[in-house]
Amino acid sequence: MKNLHIFIIAGLCLILSSCATVTYFGDTVTPATTNVDVFYSAHDVTKQYKVIGHLNCTDNGNQDAIKANLVAYAQKIGADAIVITGRSIDTNGKSGSDVVNADALKYTK
Repeated sequence: MKNLHIFIIAGLCLILSSCATVTYFGDTVTPATTNVDVFYSAHDVTKQYKVIGHLNCTDNGNQDAIKANLVAYAQKIGADAIVITGRSIDTNGKSGSDVVNADALKYTK
């Protein structure tokens, strides 16, 4: 049974590391959050908020892993929600890989 836990933890680490590093430009709010709402349009956010920063994650083709990595990073910076705003091309990288962009939100009320 103990070995099963080790395999599960190792598998989760492998899955989460399958997405390239999330980069962030913005403010950090304390404390960290435990729940992050995910939206695909700012029009869907019904609470008042302010944008505290911008997240980017290299697209590895695994939508669930990208979303999980963005949410995990948003929790660390104290965001209450993210709005996935779309894709862009990383022109700094040699591969020209796709990057998923998101805004980090903090609810104001």
